[in-house]
Amino acid sequence: MFTIGNDELKDAPPICKTIICYQCGEVHEIKYGKKVLPDGSEVESKLLAFYICGGKTYLAAVAGKDIRGSR
Repeated sequence: MFTIGNDELKDAPPICKTIICYQCGEVHEIKYGKKVLPDGSEVESKLLAFYICGGKTYLAAVAGKDIRGSR
């Protein structure tokens, strides 16, 4: 389980377009989920950001804020 407080999120830095992975040390592109609109179209949502390393998906940001340093 992962938890993060509002103060931690407020103080977190904004997420960049790429990150250096804690798992492998390589640079990975940040990707975003999509929100489905009432008309059925999809738009990118900044609510959750993630990256993929070694076939696994890792959470990187919430609401545009980098949460990887949160402990």
